[in-house]
Amino acid sequence: ASDPEEEKEGSPQDVTASEANKAESKSYGFYVIDQTNRHNILLAEMIRGQLMLRRTSKVLTIKQYSSLILDEIETRVKDLAKTDGNISSIKVLKKTKKDILLYLNTCKKAHRAAKNILRVMIGNDPVHAKVATEPLFAKEDAKSSSSAVTAKAKAALTKLKKKRAFTPADSALNRALSSYVEDKDGVKDCLLLTSTEILILTVLSSQGLPVFADDWSSLVNYDPLTEDTEQDEGFKIYFSCMGSVMQSAAEVWLAIAKKKLKTELLLQEDTHAIPEKDQTKIAILKKDQDAKELTLKESEAYSDDCLLFARKCIMLVEAVRKNMGSVDLQYAGEKKIRQLIKSENGLGPKVLNWLSKDLHRWAGVLGAVDKAGKVKSTTSITPAKNHPQSHDAAMMTKRDCRTVFVQIAQQSRLRSIFTKNNTTRLSGEMVPKILKNSSFAVTKWEDCPSWWNEPKEDDTTCDCRDDLDLLVGILDYGYGGFESLLRHDFSFCQRLVSDNSKGLTRATVQVRINHLTRELHAINETEEMMKLVEKAKRKGGPESPIASKAKKAKTGSIQSGLQAFFKQKTNDESPGPRKTKSLPISPKNSDLEVIEIDSDCSDKDGKKRKQTFDLVEVADKKQK
Repeated sequence: ASDPEEEKEGSPQDVTASEANKAESKSYGFYVIDQTNRHNILLAEMIRGQLMLRRTSKVLTIKQYSSLILDEIETRVKDLAKTDGNISSIKVLKKTKKDILLYLNTCKKAHRAAKNILRVMIGNDPVHAKVATEPLFAKEDAKSSSSAVTAKAKAALTKLKKKRAFTPADSALNRALSSYVEDKDGVKDCLLLTSTEILILTVLSSQGLPVFADDWSSLVNYDPLTEDTEQDEGFKIYFSCMGSVMQSAAEVWLAIAKKKLKTELLLQEDTHAIPEKDQTKIAILKKDQDAKELTLKESEAYSDDCLLFARKCIMLVEAVRKNMGSVDLQYAGEKKIRQLIKSENGLGPKVLNWLSKDLHRWAGVLGAVDKAGKVKSTTSITPAKNHPQSHDAAMMTKRDCRTVFVQIAQQSRLRSIFTKNNTTRLSGEMVPKILKNSSFAVTKWEDCPSWWNEPKEDDTTCDCRDDLDLLVGILDYGYGGFESLLRHDFSFCQRLVSDNSKGLTRATVQVRINHLTRELHAINETEEMMKLVEKAKRKGGPESPIASKAKKAKTGSIQSGLQAFFKQKTNDESPGPRKTKSLPISPKNSDLEVIEIDSDCSDKDGKKRKQTFDLVEVADKKQK
């Protein structure tokens, strides 16, 4: 295509000056496709095919043909973007796309005028209308353009929801990033975060937190010379590695922000007066680029200081936990139990409580606790507003905080279970036991393929291979690398290739992963409880702790701490049965004497002093 306004020397279209001037005279303000360039031949022929459609053609047919043209333009733009020096060609193709969209939006209202746009684009003359008042080319008013954009946005959103391409946590973080406003004053019950903190939560939501262990220092800074990856089968993650991943993600973010701003500036390059709407868009893109540059700078600092990054992660997740609301752990009644099992997207509240305890353990060793012993939850956006993004920070609601915390808890707990148990035990004992549990049957996986967990012809030993591969894959790749997971040679990935009826996305498989993690947590907690009981039995000997406590309760004795203040009298008369059962309330009948300790006396002068007390003698009615 050639620009009707100007044609620069050395343009990739290889059009001579005379040909360019000739094309410019026939362009009528639109772009004429340079058909001498062999890369544009297919595009020109597709437009000719669009011109052959009659007025009576169905709208669906017109849209299908137009979508093919638009796809061809997008492909050409991607090919040109791979090499430098094609900026002007990309610019022309993008404006050609706008002309195609103008034809598509007006072809039914003004058929002849809309087709004239296509005629000019392939170098033909426009067809004049019989009525002089009819315009030569179709025009689109602001109202119809706005409605078309709105309809297109709604259609794209509906399509995205149907695919369920994102997990709830991904959607929550995307909403937080898009909630930039100038001032957040007055916003209540929301957590204000910087773009760097949103990026940290994105990484944690994909992989989870490193699981606390006694050798926690090795989890902060990974040392390949000392770590044995074969023992834990590679399921451990480290804060140092996560910091490197975060830095790489920050670089990608910045590259995308720069590309968006550059594209918008190119579109407005030939415009003398930029519309106010476009000026606002450019200002937003510039601010986004500045935020991403700051994110990259802070990510590099965290990558260099692993201990600082670990402390930041713990405090940030704690801030999310405190802002999400309370966790209900009252399992009372069968109906309430079923309700809690299905809560938190099928994960249940117990896993969330487990992560809260793990955060406290991490905070204790990292120095992230306050004077009261609680985990600190400080973020970059403070009331002092000394951060550059204090007035245009990302905003997370209570619901979004809960969604993100649930996903981090699930990945962290699942990782801890796989670190503690080998895959042989998981596949042969734990996962098959889960599939038979009644509590697991309460939560149904609606998107389950019909062939899920079916054994292969040559394999009859395990009927949970797909579930195990799914859990292993989500720990290896994370939710952020789910597309790469599907290209792996897992058993269910191979079946998905041949089964086009049921596709799996990260959102659909997350439900199954939550159900399995919840049941694995319950099994692990039961095993830990049984270990504590066995340990108590071995420590207390053959007699059980309950029987020992009951035996001690039957025998009466004076508190050991108070026994030093009492002395047994030496009387010939032994106390009767009634005296042993009743308290020594009378001075005459009492067989105890009180010893008063005077702190003012010296060691030599300190003597025992007998004191008598006026006490009321109480008759024991039962002894009468």
